Amino acid sequence: MKWPDAISIKQIALAFITGLLVLMSLIGGFAAYQTREVTRSLEQHNQNAAASELTSAIQRLLRQTDDQAANLAGWDETRQQLVLPEYYSYWRDQRVYESGMLPSHFVRVALYTPAGLLLAPSPAKNSLPARLPADISPPSSWLVDEAGTTVLYHAFPVYIDERHQTLLGYGMIRLDFMPSLLQQEALHFADKASVRLTLKPGEKLPASQLLSRLAFHALPDPDRLRFQSILSRTLLALFVLLMAMSLLGFVVYNRLLVRPLRRLSQDIDAMQHGRFSPHFSRSQAMRISELENVRRSLYEYQLQLRELHGSLEHQNREFHSQARQDALTGCHNRRAYEEDWEKFRIELKNAPQGVAFLLFDCDRFKTINDTYGHAKGDRVLSIIADALVMALRANDRLYRLGGDEFATFLSRTTPAQAKQIAQRCQSLLDASVFSDLGINEPVGISIGIAFCAADQLEHINDLPKQADIAMYTAKQPGRTRIALYGEDTERASQTLVASRETSALFQALASPGMIEMHYQSIHALPGRKVDYYEALARIRYRNDLIMPDAFLPVVSSRRLEAGFDLAVLNQVDADLSSQQLPPGIGVSINLSAQSISHPEIVSQLLELSRHNARHPLMLEITETSLITQMAEVRTYLDLLRTVNYRIAMDDFGTGYSPLRYLVDLPVDVVKFDISLVNKLGEDNRASQVVADFARMMSDAGYSLVAEGVETDTILHKVESLGIAHVQGYLLSRPMPLAEVAARFDDQNAGVNCAV
Repeated sequence: MKWPDAISIKQIALAFITGLLVLMSLIGGFAAYQTREVTRSLEQHNQNAAASELTSAIQRLLRQTDDQAANLAGWDETRQQLVLPEYYSYWRDQRVYESGMLPSHFVRVALYTPAGLLLAPSPAKNSLPARLPADISPPSSWLVDEAGTTVLYHAFPVYIDERHQTLLGYGMIRLDFMPSLLQQEALHFADKASVRLTLKPGEKLPASQLLSRLAFHALPDPDRLRFQSILSRTLLALFVLLMAMSLLGFVVYNRLLVRPLRRLSQDIDAMQHGRFSPHFSRSQAMRISELENVRRSLYEYQLQLRELHGSLEHQNREFHSQARQDALTGCHNRRAYEEDWEKFRIELKNAPQGVAFLLFDCDRFKTINDTYGHAKGDRVLSIIADALVMALRANDRLYRLGGDEFATFLSRTTPAQAKQIAQRCQSLLDASVFSDLGINEPVGISIGIAFCAADQLEHINDLPKQADIAMYTAKQPGRTRIALYGEDTERASQTLVASRETSALFQALASPGMIEMHYQSIHALPGRKVDYYEALARIRYRNDLIMPDAFLPVVSSRRLEAGFDLAVLNQVDADLSSQQLPPGIGVSINLSAQSISHPEIVSQLLELSRHNARHPLMLEITETSLITQMAEVRTYLDLLRTVNYRIAMDDFGTGYSPLRYLVDLPVDVVKFDISLVNKLGEDNRASQVVADFARMMSDAGYSLVAEGVETDTILHKVESLGIAHVQGYLLSRPMPLAEVAARFDDQNAGVNCAV
């Protein structure tokens, strides 16, 4: 058989090289042309994006300022200052920031009378105008250049109610415009250094004209520069390499590969057809199909190897991932945390940087787990983990250390940035929906933050412990559930380490009898006869008496409220069972708000109610601002009232929302806090307000108790108001049970002698 004329490999190689060079030249020219077009398009896109970005930032800033003004105008405390500006300076300089109405001390606020006059002078720094501008009609916003600083003012009216019928005055917010604009969020397209707003001295620019006066430049796109550089270098290198490899390949291919390829092809054909022989004829002409045969054979062999290798690599990755992943939440587990933390500390030695350690703990998770079951508790943990992962930065990792505790560590950060991330975590969790699980109460987290600067990395190992201390600080009443380790955590640190008070508390909870109840008499008015006693807890430790102000911070930081209240109830039960108090004398028991929702506490109270026939019992609810499960607490209190408990609200007049709890809870008795009672001894408007409020509550059917009465003047004032009961050092101090019983014995003995 005569074979057709074959094409030589040399000819194919030359034709391929020539065609490849021509093709690369065409592709290079087309790529250069397209690069210029893409570059121009990207530059215009960056400029438009920068303009849109700044427009959004300005609108957001103005909207935030308007929202803050609306919140201030509708706030009862703002109206109160315009009516009674006695505490205006405190309200202006501290209260508006502590309440969250204004974000920081970089924003100032002032109030004005209806005539536009400043309510009271402001501090010299960042002071506001002494009167509203005559050409301004609130609400309105404008910008002014003050000594080279662009300042944004926003004036707003304050009405006596939401119907806006009666004007009380005006308010004005002042903030430094450029820092507020540039710091509210990262600008990705606009060059911060180029943003300018030029105002003439004395010029007043309305906020509506702000965008037309703002000048800026877009940031150069590093991706575009890198794209041009990489493409140019790639095309040049590819062209040079192709030329060199083509020439070298042609020589090598012609001299070394033609015969081996022919022999290899012959051997492969022989193996496929079972005719392989080492003496296969070499005189046959070379055919192009031989190269394709080699490619196909090698490809199939390589494919098989790749599939096998890919399967093994996938199995290895899956095994490694499972060993470092938490099965419940999908985040990294403690093993991954320990490995990553060790590796991270080693890397810091070569690249020092600011590091923040964040510790997350779910609030009241044990209660949720016990109330709704472990299955829903596991689902709550999964939702929390998902929210935290979404809030963290792209390269940050979340670790589940165990139970309801999570952690992460942030590189290249600052304390402010760490707090921002923590706030984002809480915001995303607050937006999560738990009602689908049947959980209607709020699910929150407390976050402790510890920071180590780049020049203090020798203390890096202390971060987990410091974050733990900060986390417990965040859980304390009155906190925002986020705490940064520092001076504000010093007290928490002292209560968390082994101390006299901590040791005494834990021993008292484990050893009945160490908690000693002292009883302070409550006198009925006007006769001042002892009606009942309030049971107050002390701890007897090594012959010393530890007072509540020393051990209650430990109870709060360690979250031992329920255990401590249970121990107090057991001791009161023992005291009443001893029958040292005469029949008819009542006893009032303090109970923290967190304990009311615990079934074991309610069960113990029901057991204690057997003493009601001999000693009428009253519950004094403290820390009402911490009640979250209002419906459940109300149900328990209604149950306790059916067994003749009376319910008292303790320390009325403290906190931010006592009236709400007074309305929502079944309260019989209201105990006026000492801070309100002391106002009665003053001859001013505050005294009149407290007196009028006491009369109003008496008329509403509440029985009132005045706490902390220490002077005859206040006692006479309390009597004149018709308050039912009085308590204080003027009449009696807290006494041990034995001393109380002895006084009653002495009184009975005196009566018998008189008879």
